[in-house]
This record gives sequence, C-alpha cells and structure tokens, in this order.
Amino acid sequence: MSSTLIVNLIVCGVLVLVVIALFLYHRWLENHDDPYIHLHNDAHDSTIVSSQTTLGKRLDAVDKVKNGLLIAVIVYALAIAAIAIYNAWNTSGTT
Repeated sequence: MSSTLIVNLIVCGVLVLVVIALFLYHRWLENHDDPYIHLHNDAHDSTIVSSQTTLGKRLDAVDKVKNGLLIAVIVYALAIAAIAIYNAWNTSGTT
C-alpha cells in the first residue's frame, strides 16, 4: 500500500470525524431549541423571538456546512477507492 493512499485515508477519516462532530453539534443546538413558545405580548417576548431566530439561523448554517462536507467526503472516499482499485489493477498485471 502506497504512502499517499495511507495519507489520503487518514485525511478522509479526519473529515468523517468532522462531519460526525457537526452532526452532534447540530443535535446539541436542536436540543436547546424551544418548540413550544407561548408569547404574551410583553418585553420578554422580543428576547425569546430574537434568540430563537438566531438559533434557527445558526442551525441552518451548520446544516449547510454539514451537508456540503458530507457530499465532499463521499466524493473523496470514492476517488480514493477508484485510485486504489486502479493501482491494484496495474500492479497485479505486471507480475
């Protein structure tokens, strides 16, 4: 196994761990969300609405980054697999 393949597998593994960390962070943010907000038209309502809006924007941003990185990791892993298969195909034919 070549050293570049090992380095690519390590980088892919680190990226998978980053995707898992983003998934866990997204779940943590969702757990701090309040799905049942009861508003009573007082001064406290505006702070609740603004905090929920901020949390919603943060959830959307994390979700976009997570999904984009997940697609990139899948494409990267498929490219690593294709290169490994190509190298194995070429080295087995030369013996």
